[in-house]
Amino acid sequence: MHYQFNGRPEPLVFHVPQIFFDALQQRISMGSKKKRLPNFTSGFVRKDAVPLGTFSKYTWQITNVLQVKQIFDTPEVPLEVTRSFIENRDGTYELFKCPKVQVESIAEAYRRVEKQPTIRPLELKTFLRVGNMSPEQKEPTPFIIEWIPDILPRLKIGEMRIKLVYGHHRNGHIECREQQPPLGTQS
Repeated sequence: MHYQFNGRPEPLVFHVPQIFFDALQQRISMGSKKKRLPNFTSGFVRKDAVPLGTFSKYTWQITNVLQVKQIFDTPEVPLEVTRSFIENRDGTYELFKCPKVQVESIAEAYRRVEKQPTIRPLELKTFLRVGNMSPEQKEPTPFIIEWIPDILPRLKIGEMRIKLVYGHHRNGHIECREQQPPLGTQS
């Protein structure tokens, strides 16, 4: 997720072992006694890329950002659902890392005669768009996980695709960039 881009990246494609996806599927089903079934199942013939053949594709649509965080968050690498940026003079953006602030004692704070307002940079944030983002939105924005098992059957490797959408805030207001069709309608 980067402030400089429009918020509709190409799908992330990974070739992963079946055992990895089984663990991910357990995380998708976390909080439920039963395994969560996919929202959609489809079959297709792959003629344009290797390996060629007929495959099944399973699609899960997650519409709650907290569930996305629960699925992908780990103690070693927490999932960032928001990121802050600084605009450079040349119109590019770079990730803003909050500096460590030293806490002053209360006595020092009261010794100051003039109270100067804190200078804050322009607040530019990028956030993961999942679910309903406004009251007038009719369909929730899904975070999509697609699984095609047995792309390499002897190795038990499948293809996992992640489709996501992110948005931008400028000083707390959602920034409207070029509108595109909802994520579920793209191929």
